[in-house]
Amino acid sequence: MSRTKFFPLLLGALLVTALVYLPGLKGGYEFDDFPNIVDNTALHVTTLDAAAWQEALWASPSSDLQRPLASLSFALNHYFSGLAPAPMKATNLLIHLLNGLLLFLLLRRLTQWRAARTNVATTAQIQRGDWLALLVTSAWLVHPINLTAVLYVVQRMESLAQVFVLMGLLLYVEARKRQDSGQRGAFWRLWIGVPLCTLLGIAAKESAVLLPLYALILEMVVLQTWRRRRGELVTFYTVFLFIPGILGLLWMLPRVLPAPAYSFRSFTLAQRLLTEPRVLLDYVAWILLPLPKFFSFYHDDYPFSTDLWHPWSTLPAIAAVIAMAVAAVLLRRRRPLIALGLAWFLSAQALTATFFPLELVFEHRNYFASAVLLLAAFDLLLPERLGSTHFALPRITLVLAVTALCTITLMMRARTWSDPITLAVTEAALHPDSPRATYNLGRTLVVLSGYRPESPNIPKAITALEAAARAPGASILPEVALIMVASRTGRPMEDAWWDGMRSKLENRQPTVEDSEAIKSLTACQREGRCVLNDQRMLSLYLAALQHGAANASVLYSYAIFAFNRLHDSTLALQLARDAAQSSDQQYRLNLVNFLIDLKRPDEAAAELKTLKEKVRFGSMNAEIAKAQSRLSL
Repeated sequence: MSRTKFFPLLLGALLVTALVYLPGLKGGYEFDDFPNIVDNTALHVTTLDAAAWQEALWASPSSDLQRPLASLSFALNHYFSGLAPAPMKATNLLIHLLNGLLLFLLLRRLTQWRAARTNVATTAQIQRGDWLALLVTSAWLVHPINLTAVLYVVQRMESLAQVFVLMGLLLYVEARKRQDSGQRGAFWRLWIGVPLCTLLGIAAKESAVLLPLYALILEMVVLQTWRRRRGELVTFYTVFLFIPGILGLLWMLPRVLPAPAYSFRSFTLAQRLLTEPRVLLDYVAWILLPLPKFFSFYHDDYPFSTDLWHPWSTLPAIAAVIAMAVAAVLLRRRRPLIALGLAWFLSAQALTATFFPLELVFEHRNYFASAVLLLAAFDLLLPERLGSTHFALPRITLVLAVTALCTITLMMRARTWSDPITLAVTEAALHPDSPRATYNLGRTLVVLSGYRPESPNIPKAITALEAAARAPGASILPEVALIMVASRTGRPMEDAWWDGMRSKLENRQPTVEDSEAIKSLTACQREGRCVLNDQRMLSLYLAALQHGAANASVLYSYAIFAFNRLHDSTLALQLARDAAQSSDQQYRLNLVNFLIDLKRPDEAAAELKTLKEKVRFGSMNAEIAKAQSRLSL
């Protein structure tokens, strides 16, 4: 087959992928889409005003780095089509298809390099490489583990970051090829292109920081010509990998290793490190055997390991992960593409499966990892020639069967994601012990009810929310939802709901979800939509603040309550000042506006001056201008 004929086949794979995802574009927003996009008004740009776009760049609440490139893309979507989720999801799909094209080009370059290294690069070997690139790309495009990177809008952060990872790897391979052949153009690709791709990727999501590590592994496993450029490559990796890596660890370790870093999690650092090998093996199973039962949006019910023997699979999982690493080393010369796939898979988990206090499981963490694991598996299975390898036909059939299973499972998932109600019901059925799945079902039923007391969805919602409140590790969101539903529909509030919230807050540091729940309940009372017992509310604030470490969100919610319900402006102002000590400068802006309301202009001006000194890149210019205008009146 002519090499140019592979591109029509690739276009066919891209078209099939688009058609399979098409029903899912009708779905709605989910989970973190709301704080990051729907409720993040800084992204809701409607004009060409430069200040608004500058503020949108730094509007992400997801990270200290604020992921400006991802935020800019969401703002662009909003500018052209508002908050409609379908265009947002369609943009994600286009990014996914672009990544499929980049992946094919990268894998094709790698197989060409490998064939050239054998010194007997026959037509059959080159065509095998092209087929391998096409089959891996096709399976990856329709792999169901990547659905959340497409239909879960906020995870554009991950897919967009991987655009630059794949581009960076392509530039690296081309640079090394030009260096080996003495062609011009290697310098800018290596010393400018790869670092620039790393920075642009990080501007979408921090996972792109692994690009230099991927390049080093690629160099050592597949390219294997580093000795010819030893001095230059040592300098390159010292500047762009080792020094930044050491500095990053020195900055991060004091933040993530102390016990307080895990105070808002239900597991400790040790338990996380023991659990993640089991998670990685589950990822392997989901990628290589993509059965519908494996995939779910929520995994917050995943049982963590308490020691090497509980559960029993902990120690075998650790041994299996070590075996994968050893296999990558041992296969480096005989089967470099398999070794590369294993090494890249493990390195892709370096941020999310180690000591960072992240949640245990998310499918989108395998967006890059799934492609490289498929590369290892398909390279193992694909014969050199159809008639010259034992069991060639069964092996090809197995590769095609995995791809077909990916397509079928993705079709099922895309249809489920096409309707928020179907998705909520399906997820709650798959994970009855998941606090988030059951809460989302209850929340969806409440939305459907429109808070109409006579709606048949109200009793169903209460049942689901009560189940969510009882689920192990649940936040106080279900109880808050129950209280708001009861207040707005004239139903009695159960003492057990209040007691359950207080008990959870007394026994742990408030989580992000707890803080948001308290904020929502405070706003509901302040706006008159909820009639609540002030003593009950006070007990919640005190329970949430008894753990020592100040929670800015809870402090400011308490300040609102103290001012509006206790009529204690002195306490309210002190709480607002305490909240303003947070690194999130929104709370200092809140303090400025509060001081203006209290007719204390000098203090407000001083805080506004401090705020201007602390904000970065003009990220709050519009809000600061409003506060300045209020102060000038």
